[in-house]
Amino acid sequence: MVLRVRITSRRAGTALFAAERFLQAPVGRSAILVLRRGARTLAAAGLALCAHVTANVPDASFNPWPDPRFVRLQRFFQHYRCPSPQYIAAYIRASDRYRLDYRLLPALSIRETQCGLHEKQNNRWGYHSGRQSFPSVAQGIDFMAHQLVENPPYKGKTLRQKLLTYNPRPAYSDEVAWIMRQIE
Repeated sequence: MVLRVRITSRRAGTALFAAERFLQAPVGRSAILVLRRGARTLAAAGLALCAHVTANVPDASFNPWPDPRFVRLQRFFQHYRCPSPQYIAAYIRASDRYRLDYRLLPALSIRETQCGLHEKQNNRWGYHSGRQSFPSVAQGIDFMAHQLVENPPYKGKTLRQKLLTYNPRPAYSDEVAWIMRQIE
């Protein structure tokens, strides 16, 4: 993997230069002086650089642009005026991981909480009548996908059967299926 880093801050550049001088300096008094002078700047620049690089390195396991599902979900969430972030990559990643229809969880989020507008404790899908909580929406997406594929009440069932298990109201599965069709 090639990682290209662009230094935009003058302080970060100065700190990296000081670090380079430190690494190249012979061990002794001059190395200690260089370290003392630039220690604070180096620490701050290191933290800033790490935060910047970590925030901007794309997830290597997911490339959204050649995947048409990404664009479809983006349009779908814009149509419903869903708040950001929309977790599109997390929905696609979970659907691929568990071999679940990628439209199911976004459709459930629309049906149950109007795409998170009425969510409680990161539960956008009304799971356990909205009483279930998740540490984050992304973890909730993964949990929900796992439940709908691996949990015994859902395992091995068709999509319609899963929806009837999720909510036994006869019209519910038709409502969710109608929302899913809007994604295509």
